[in-house]
Amino acid sequence: MPLSENAAAETPGRNEIDILIPDAFRDVLGYHLRVAQEVSFQAFSAMLEKTDLKPGWYSILTILSRHEALTPSELSKVCGRDRSTLTSTLKGLAIRGLIERRRNPDDQRSYSVCLTDEGFRMQSRLHAIAQEHDRRLDEIVGKDKDALLAILTRIVGSLGRG
Repeated sequence: MPLSENAAAETPGRNEIDILIPDAFRDVLGYHLRVAQEVSFQAFSAMLEKTDLKPGWYSILTILSRHEALTPSELSKVCGRDRSTLTSTLKGLAIRGLIERRRNPDDQRSYSVCLTDEGFRMQSRLHAIAQEHDRRLDEIVGKDKDALLAILTRIVGSLGRG
């Protein structure tokens, strides 16, 4: 059934987007987590538009900047991405010269990834953008930040990382 142009005005306390959310999702935490993540990534992407990188790439570069090298499995666990998704991302970062793969001398089938000098420079540039984005999120969340972080940490801990 199509919505009238004034549907949001006809329903007190609800805006156009709220009206479009199916009732089945209205109280579904996973749905709202996913939408919040997507909106946050879109805002961060807008800030990154000159870098030709995706928001998730920043987190990978930052994780790698704190470790000499990690296997894709280790990196997958730390960043919360499944291994198959991570593989294409690592390929994109390698093509841009931001990471390099190193074969494990004891097992030629396995490898680790590490940042290149260009990867460190890019991570540093992106960090400034990320700090500005996080400042905006802090303003939105306000005094509830510690509680929100504790809840998100509890979700990750309870549902696990594989």
